[in-house]
Amino acid sequence: MANKKTTPTEPEISRDEIAAMNVWTKLLAVRQEFYAVGAKKTGINLHAEFKYFELVDIVPIAEPLFSKYRLLLIPTFPDGKAVALVVNADHPEEQIEFIIPMQFIAEPGKFRMNEVQGVGAAVTYYRRYLYMIVLDLVEDDSLDGESGSEEKPAPAKKKPVTTEERKEVKKKLADPDANADELQINALKAALKKLREVAPDKDEFVQAVALKTDSFKTIKKSACEELIMAVNQMIEECGE
Repeated sequence: MANKKTTPTEPEISRDEIAAMNVWTKLLAVRQEFYAVGAKKTGINLHAEFKYFELVDIVPIAEPLFSKYRLLLIPTFPDGKAVALVVNADHPEEQIEFIIPMQFIAEPGKFRMNEVQGVGAAVTYYRRYLYMIVLDLVEDDSLDGESGSEEKPAPAKKKPVTTEERKEVKKKLADPDANADELQINALKAALKKLREVAPDKDEFVQAVALKTDSFKTIKKSACEELIMAVNQMIEECGE
């Protein structure tokens, strides 16, 4: 009778072995195990056609791994910077620091986001990027590096969504007369922010949209999609 083949498995690392590892070796182990899990990107940009990691895609997988290897990730925001401090709990003097300079973009007045909500949104945004840097996660470039350059390089191409992802987006838009979902509303807000940045004279238009949609609470899916495309077209025209 032939012996049944078995798939080799990684031996479970002991507590003593983990304690003997330095902070850099521990972080490397966390990264490798995180990659092995195969975290899925659930954020969808409907018009640039790419998916991205949301914080909820990262933290539930990452935190148990940090705990397993006795690493502590501490996000802080001192002096206009977003800082992730990775500390070896077995040897607290061993630390790795990751730093991102912060920049706040003001919300158009009619978006009705107060200062506290604005800070909360920024913290969530920068926490996501801190986790991505610590775990060395890869995403498509979202900036084309045009700042400070007279010649604008061609924008980095986003990876197109797959057929399955297109079906997922189509399903979300199946009922055009239903109210726009959070994903669409966020895409509309992002487009209007960009328009306001490239064309400050369009501020009255941006505020009118916010007013007519009751601060983006009442707008049909189909109307939201058409408005996003129209705003994107305005942005392109402003860049010509």
